[in-house]
Amino acid sequence: MKRLILLSLCIATLMLAPGCSNCMDENRKTAMCAKLPMQTDGIVRLSKIEVFPEWLEEYMKFATEVGTVSLQTEPGVLTMYAVADKDNPCNITILETYSSQEAYRSHIASPHFQKYKQGTLHMVKSLVLDDVTPLNPHNQITNFIIDR
Repeated sequence: MKRLILLSLCIATLMLAPGCSNCMDENRKTAMCAKLPMQTDGIVRLSKIEVFPEWLEEYMKFATEVGTVSLQTEPGVLTMYAVADKDNPCNITILETYSSQEAYRSHIASPHFQKYKQGTLHMVKSLVLDDVTPLNPHNQITNFIIDR
């Protein structure tokens, strides 16, 4: 079960050369939109979510879908990397990065995010949104989905 949770929630993260403006990688058959650069008002956030155990499997479907669609279609969504705690898989943390405040506002207004938010309200026991500051601002993650 733990393996299924980690496999279902983790989104492949790879480092790409700086200045990459095209997120399409034909060798890996990804379907990504070109990404915007991080702006001075960009957001780096850790979303800490506790899911009720009886809803965990259903929640994972919603979380996986919104993360995938966001990365594939939203230029301002730079990272959606979800992990589950090994000892308590109901504790989920998502590293989210947005190129700007406007990109975040656009994301939360999107139909796929609204589907996720409205569909999971009853599944979430607690939610903490922690905006954080990268220790090394020159270290950037390029996150995309690998089709399998």
